Amino acid sequence: MKVIRCINNNVAVCLDSSGKELVAFGKGIGFRKPPYEVPLGKLERTYYGVDSIYLSMINDIPKKILDISDETIDYARVVLDCELSSNIIFTLADHLNFCIERYRKHMNFTLPIVRDIEQLFEKEVSVGQFALKLIRERMNVFLPREEAAYVALHLINYEEKQKNTEPAEDAVIENVTGIIEKEYGIDISRDDFNYSRFVSHMNYLFKRGKHQELMKTDNGRIYQDLVRDYPKTHEVSVRVSEYLEQVMNISLTDEEKLYLMLHINRLCTREDCYR
Repeated sequence: MKVIRCINNNVAVCLDSSGKELVAFGKGIGFRKPPYEVPLGKLERTYYGVDSIYLSMINDIPKKILDISDETIDYARVVLDCELSSNIIFTLADHLNFCIERYRKHMNFTLPIVRDIEQLFEKEVSVGQFALKLIRERMNVFLPREEAAYVALHLINYEEKQKNTEPAEDAVIENVTGIIEKEYGIDISRDDFNYSRFVSHMNYLFKRGKHQELMKTDNGRIYQDLVRDYPKTHEVSVRVSEYLEQVMNISLTDEEKLYLMLHINRLCTREDCYR
């Protein structure tokens, strides 16, 4: 196996004997300067077909969560009896990492349609319950029941995204990105993983808005704290909210604005908006 790019000391982009590119995990395989050959015995696991946009987030997610996501998707492939690309392992790991961050900050989001999801998508919810079980056992983190439904939605939306995309919604996301860029005077890279996170959030937001199922939470104090600490981010979120109400008839709750502000902050941390 030939290493052609190192992500960190334990993760590298490689070429197999057929010249196909893959992402490999293994202790110390990314320590040397590429290119070089690495013995197959040193590889713990490999992933083909990983979009380059997901490589930048590997260093942001603990290995333990990546392992949990990997096992969860293996379980999902059996339970759902379907093909799931390697990319969802990384997007799910990012989702689970964010769930745990929210849990530790006591930010609890209520999903109004939890019972509906549990009844309509039993298999997907069982995958979410499997993920929560691994997190409890290995990290001693007891995520609430709703998070299993969020994992189920992640799987459902991923499957739908593979089938089709809606050009009109893509245009709205691009316009929202333009609003953020204009307000901060920055250029946001469409190839960055934080932007991919943002796009996924917007797609989920559109689905919730269409079905009048916007998030409700008990995080009023946290929202007010964010408004106080990040007045510019709040101002931008209000402008985005006004735009979405005009073009999609979606009126964001304070809870949705809170989530939107978190994603805008992620984009701005990457682009150094607060320098």
